[in-house]
Amino acid sequence: MSDYAVLIPLVTTEEGLSLLFEVRSENVSQPGEVCFPGGRVEGGETAAQTAVRETCEELGVRPDQIELIGELPPEISRNSRNVFPVAARLRIGSTEDLRLSEEEVAEVFLIPESWLRGNPPARYDLGVLTDDQLPAGLRRFMPNYDRYSRKYSTDYYEYNGHGIWGLTARILTHYLNCGIHTGDQASPRLES
Repeated sequence: MSDYAVLIPLVTTEEGLSLLFEVRSENVSQPGEVCFPGGRVEGGETAAQTAVRETCEELGVRPDQIELIGELPPEISRNSRNVFPVAARLRIGSTEDLRLSEEEVAEVFLIPESWLRGNPPARYDLGVLTDDQLPAGLRRFMPNYDRYSRKYSTDYYEYNGHGIWGLTARILTHYLNCGIHTGDQASPRLES
């Protein structure tokens, strides 16, 4: 099975350090869901190289606008694939500087790290709860998943109408609970 890598893009904003998220376009699997930029590790690439390459393709940035900080331990996706998260500073003035891949990305948004630290995720057991017991931001994706694939719990963050859940929420929670030094007081420190 293939390995995958994602970039956790950290952007300095007026509100301090913020994390950048993508909303998947209608042209890719899991349309409308929130994710980090990333994709399949190609032959000979490291996880960091994949994360940078995919971020450049999806967000229209140059490699020199990405400053690697560190790697988190891999997460195992529900289909048993290794997903390697890589934290990095994304050096942009604003999200308007990005040239999004229309094929893959519908939109991007930022969440201040301070907000994420002050608002821990809710936790939902998807194998037990019925769809009407879930928040609307999570419930709208449930028709894409059969009951068999929903036999687990998920962290769930909701920010300005965007719901973050599943693997992306696991990676986000792990990032917030690890330690990494980014030069910003609130940031954790990752294992390298």
